Amino acid sequence: MQFSAMTMNMWFPNTDDGGDDNRIIGMAAEQAVWFAELGYHVWFTDHHFRGPWHSNPMQFASYIAPLIPRDRYMGFGVLSIPFYHPVRLVESMNLLDHLTKGRVLFGVGSGWQGTEPNGLGIDAEAHASGRLAEETLDVMEKLQSFKYGDPELSFSVGNFSGRIKRRVTPGPYSKPYPTLIRVATREAGIVRAAQKGWPVFVGVLGADLREQMQIYRRALDAANHPQHVKDNCLRWCSYDWVGVTVAETEEKALEREKLARAETMAIRTSYVKRHGPTDGPAMKSASAQSRPDEYAKGGDMKMTIAGTPDTVAAKVRLLAEMGVNHLHLRFMGEIDGETAHICKTSAELFAKEVMPRFAEAQPEVQPALAAVL
Repeated sequence: MQFSAMTMNMWFPNTDDGGDDNRIIGMAAEQAVWFAELGYHVWFTDHHFRGPWHSNPMQFASYIAPLIPRDRYMGFGVLSIPFYHPVRLVESMNLLDHLTKGRVLFGVGSGWQGTEPNGLGIDAEAHASGRLAEETLDVMEKLQSFKYGDPELSFSVGNFSGRIKRRVTPGPYSKPYPTLIRVATREAGIVRAAQKGWPVFVGVLGADLREQMQIYRRALDAANHPQHVKDNCLRWCSYDWVGVTVAETEEKALEREKLARAETMAIRTSYVKRHGPTDGPAMKSASAQSRPDEYAKGGDMKMTIAGTPDTVAAKVRLLAEMGVNHLHLRFMGEIDGETAHICKTSAELFAKEVMPRFAEAQPEVQPALAAVL
């Protein structure tokens, strides 16, 4: 089982003062290194117009890479690929893949709706539908495979276009290209990811995790990929725990979760009051959870995890039994607030008391005996 932690979680600034940018960037870097030293792989978000550090996450990751243990991976959850020119995106991904000797994981998806696509001049409807992300992925594949002597490649996707006569450089370090982890909420997307040899984020926004894993495994088996491709898919097929609190007792965990949630919601409420509705995930689903107003109201914290290391480990075991080998963690507690100690304690307890139980675990995939969460 692999464990990753999200740097600064889904962070919102207490203030919007440019004079505080340098302190916040430094704080994000310190937390990323700290997570890595605890034993987590470190992940970064990709957001614009909301906090100073995650508007260029690949550049940020390039700074972090030499500061963390060499066996740690870095990942992105997720890169909003419609916001990038495909050539620049592939160049940046391949370069970071080289610099880390393949220890980088590119979660990819549409990103968020609202301020971000509007500010970047992206058609909001095409973006929210997921169409631009799918078209961008298609172009990225063609760019990665283009070689000397191929016919000229022309593409147009969203606001971006190009005519390619030479290969994109550098080429990828990892073969056939860097690890992509695709956000997929519908069966067609899950099957396509398996056919392409991509790991997926499963269980997104309350989707049926067990059913999605079964669909993915069947499609992956049917695709007849080389064993190393299949192994990589299963290693990094990912599930996202959005709000995690770990404490010595159940009572402490629940109380700390309550405190952390209250501070997070107070910050969000203040932010929305100053800046207007909060952006939310750009998803094909029309579910309430995908709407920005629901995110502003804490819709992402409806299915949190709080408990002792034993309680939390039991939930991890259920995921492992369903074949999830990568757990992506977001610890409750505002790193720049009064509940920073809650995040710190939870991350330390999870690393010390939960992670070692799964260090060598490669369980057989079998139906879980109980629903997760």
